[in-house]
Amino acid sequence: MLFKKNYLLLGFVLMFLLFVVACSDDESTSNTDDSNTESESSSDTDGEGEVEQQEVVTFDFFDASGPDTDINTSETTLGKQFEEATGVNFDIEHIVGDVNQKIGTMIASGDYPELLNAEQSTDAVIDAGGFVPLNDLIKDHAPNLYKMYEPYWELMKRDDENIYIISSGAPNGYAKPVTQNQGAWWIKRSVLKELGYPHPETLDEYFDIIETYKEDNPTIDGADTIGFTALTYDWRFFALSNQPNHLAGYPNDGGVYVDMDTMDATIYADKEMTHRWLEKLNDVNNKGLFDREAFTQNYDEYLAKITSGRLLGFFDYGWQVGPAFDTLEADDDIYNDYMAFPVTFEKDIKDQYLDPVAYVASPGMGITTGTSEEDQIKIIKYFDHLAKIETQKLIMWGVEGEHYEVDEDGRYTRTMEQIELTSDLEYRDSYGFSYFEWGWPRMSGKFDDGNAVEPPTQPEVATLMYTEGDQEFLDAYDITTFTENFAAPDERPWFPAWDTPIETGSPAAIYAQQINDLMVRAYPAIINAEPSEFESKWEEYKAEVAELPYEAYEETITESVKNKAAKLSGN
Repeated sequence: MLFKKNYLLLGFVLMFLLFVVACSDDESTSNTDDSNTESESSSDTDGEGEVEQQEVVTFDFFDASGPDTDINTSETTLGKQFEEATGVNFDIEHIVGDVNQKIGTMIASGDYPELLNAEQSTDAVIDAGGFVPLNDLIKDHAPNLYKMYEPYWELMKRDDENIYIISSGAPNGYAKPVTQNQGAWWIKRSVLKELGYPHPETLDEYFDIIETYKEDNPTIDGADTIGFTALTYDWRFFALSNQPNHLAGYPNDGGVYVDMDTMDATIYADKEMTHRWLEKLNDVNNKGLFDREAFTQNYDEYLAKITSGRLLGFFDYGWQVGPAFDTLEADDDIYNDYMAFPVTFEKDIKDQYLDPVAYVASPGMGITTGTSEEDQIKIIKYFDHLAKIETQKLIMWGVEGEHYEVDEDGRYTRTMEQIELTSDLEYRDSYGFSYFEWGWPRMSGKFDDGNAVEPPTQPEVATLMYTEGDQEFLDAYDITTFTENFAAPDERPWFPAWDTPIETGSPAAIYAQQINDLMVRAYPAIINAEPSEFESKWEEYKAEVAELPYEAYEETITESVKNKAAKLSGN
């Protein structure tokens, strides 16, 4: 579907979501020497409207959220406009290899880029003193930025009352997505069509569909059919370990579920929901439905498997498999694409796959130590320019008359030609949509005029973005959008719990690392065990969990959850 190219590129889950990060060799802390300063001048408008001439300064910006093409922002249409307005541009370098190793090298050497989003290593950089406090910088030099993030100001603060990180996405109301960009159980469309468009509601029904189809189609295009695969590579292991929590009717709060009444957080790594999930995967594996390469494939190999045409199903977050969906879109075979379902253990469990309105405090962008005060101000003013409502609309919607139209009621719309233009990957890259839509300071939800921040969530646009192939499946399931069968999210003022700052070296941090290491080691053995050995393998694993400092982790998350709820309520 056309909107996938546009909407899935916005993603970061939320949840372990895609965020922009920055890096450099930091040989010069100010980057105002001849190698980084262009010989042209530009006009900059300060907070009071005064225009002043200044030279263009280039700062280094390292992206640890995922691989992409390295670029200077001024090479894009949007980036050039922002350079002219602020006198600033950025050299963006993207992560290659292991994130923790790369950021660890920065910490050890003390050589940081001017701007850095350290992804899962954010807390380590903060603990090492790698980021400068932003409180006064924002209040003194960035009124637009402060206005955007003011509702979440207290949530942005760390224990020392300092703000080090500006995350991407300051919620301003809720706009239900029209396609599933969060967690879901995906099934290949050709499977659904051949079996008469079945609608799986439970985990058993989901795998029954896959088993039935695979029995009738042991090979696809001469290759063995793969029933179900899982993403287990590196930090993305959560795509497998989160599944029991979702099946039990909880949202993506990370490694815990939170009681709606008491707001107490409890780990589920050793709970019945995880036992039930692993037991099902063990059964699926022994039936030959589970991918034998699931625990050895890397992220790129996983994405390639989704686009191969021989994979029937998987669980993942829409934002995380966006590159694969883009490839499937380009192939123009509607039946090789996938459809999402909100599967739970039982039919009477209310699913919570759609995220509620939430502010995620980390990861995000931070200005690093070693950057001069003058350059800190330049960077924060650049952010302030991005935070202007007119700039936000330019980044998200483009130019009126070129990328979108406005009807007599003030509603933003797009023609099919504009949808095709703004969905073209090469155009998105060259214009700058791909680089500025997410990762930088920005709003989410709705503008104050009622228009959606993200064009694909605007109903007037969404209905036009569906292809004839999409409509076949919408009609078959008697729905108007691909999220209609997903329950509306319950209000959770603490959401998400996984962004809780955890002190490096603390018992809670030790648990977080040890439980991940344990799951990475134990899950393959449990899932691949003979049925007669499953319970003993589970009990061995459960006993090891009991030896970890899980209570300290639960206490840390619970305290954070309650503090977030209190701050948002003004208490």
